[in-house]
Amino acid sequence: MEDMEFADVVVATDGSEPAAAAVETGLSLATALGARLHACTVVDPFAIGQRLPDLRAAREEADERVAAIAERAREAGVDAEPVVREGTPHRELSAYVDDVGADLFVIGTHGRGGARRALLGSVAEKLVRTVEVPVLVVHGNDRPGDDGPNWTDAAEIVLATDGSDAAAPAERTGVALSDALGARLTAVSVVDESGTVANVGGGMLTDETIAAVRRALDERAGDAVERVVERAREAGVEAAGEVIGGEPSRAICGYASDADADLIVVGTHGRGGIRRIVLGSVAERVIRGADRPVLVVPAAAGDLAEDEGDAEAEANEEADTEAEPKAEE
Repeated sequence: MEDMEFADVVVATDGSEPAAAAVETGLSLATALGARLHACTVVDPFAIGQRLPDLRAAREEADERVAAIAERAREAGVDAEPVVREGTPHRELSAYVDDVGADLFVIGTHGRGGARRALLGSVAEKLVRTVEVPVLVVHGNDRPGDDGPNWTDAAEIVLATDGSDAAAPAERTGVALSDALGARLTAVSVVDESGTVANVGGGMLTDETIAAVRRALDERAGDAVERVVERAREAGVEAAGEVIGGEPSRAICGYASDADADLIVVGTHGRGGIRRIVLGSVAERVIRGADRPVLVVPAAAGDLAEDEGDAEAEANEEADTEAEPKAEE
């Protein structure tokens, strides 16, 4: 069994339709995981204006919103915490995630396809780029139910990996979540032959060299999915692996849609300032193009897990040392 826990789930809400979908998803997921739900909203005085009556009204509305969510959660048997903060939304939400040591952060985003380009520069994108815990991005019609995600043991999770060290936290999170839910996991790795071959040797390659490049790509992708499948099966998770072709984000979204997956798990590369540049490639395009929830796992999540493991090991070592009988002087 994976040692990763999902004890605290933070869901962001601003009263919008995508936020309502995120709340429903966060609540259903917290119920399935036995986690505590933190319903958090932010009153932005810069957007509202400086008039005291306006701020007071916004604060009262925010209090009522998160209190209602917490009440719904408690009625469902979920421990819940309503939270209202004031300031810049993405900064306050990120700070709260850190303050409570959240294991998972859930946020809604607007639109799909062309309309979803509005995601760029929004609160959702800023959080996906900066929060150092897994972020579950929910679209407006990704609500749990007959046509939405299913968090029971019938759930299907698609995990995208390229076998890199930066993908390891996403692999670990995907396996741990599948384990916690009793879900089936499929690891996929994409071979973008046309894109890779076009960028090697300026396109001036022999057929033999192209064939060698393709074999190397297939082998690397096969090793990547086999690593995940082996890890999943060691954790007792039903798992399969598949190498697929095409432009990575389209291939991942298409595969998940065809498989009617409940969730896509994808990792990001880099951290801090670097991550603001490189999130983007595959992970960002998957968020935009997917027709189902996407769990984005930052590479930095691996550092957090290692830090927690190191801290626990140090605590155990210290306890063992204190328990040892002192030598007689």
